[in-house]
Amino acid sequence: MNIIIYIGIAGFLICLFIMYATPHGIPGLRKFEANFRLLDMRFCYSETEINETFSRLGVEGRKAYKNYWLLDYVFIVCFLIVQLVIVRAFNMSGIVSWCLIGLVLLRALFDCIENSILLFLINCYPVRKKWLAKLSSYSTSCKFVSLYIWLAGIAGMILYMLL
Repeated sequence: MNIIIYIGIAGFLICLFIMYATPHGIPGLRKFEANFRLLDMRFCYSETEINETFSRLGVEGRKAYKNYWLLDYVFIVCFLIVQLVIVRAFNMSGIVSWCLIGLVLLRALFDCIENSILLFLINCYPVRKKWLAKLSSYSTSCKFVSLYIWLAGIAGMILYMLL
């Protein structure tokens, strides 16, 4: 089990580095569009925003974005491991830990749904799929809500331990 933890933490850090500091991540995508913002790092977005992003990236930029999402799937798994390690570190009662684990799993599930839909939409581009765009945005919002509730739970656990 320890090797999975180390791989998860190392993978998390490596993915973050690649995503934010190399041409395979955001810096590379900004070569195709200077003001590029990841769709999945916004709380929500519209079908128009999705299509404008895909349009501004151009053919080569869309290829790079697809590759970015493949890396993001690895990040999802590694972040899941990191979050589970954090929950486990608190060694709290069953119900609290299980709720936090459930939130971690929900965040990962919504992140996978979001990535899968966005990959499908970019492969269909320029054909628009309005209902899938909405579903992707809802998945992104649910991902963030799950993460924020999880963070609040972790903060609550820290306060509980300090008191």
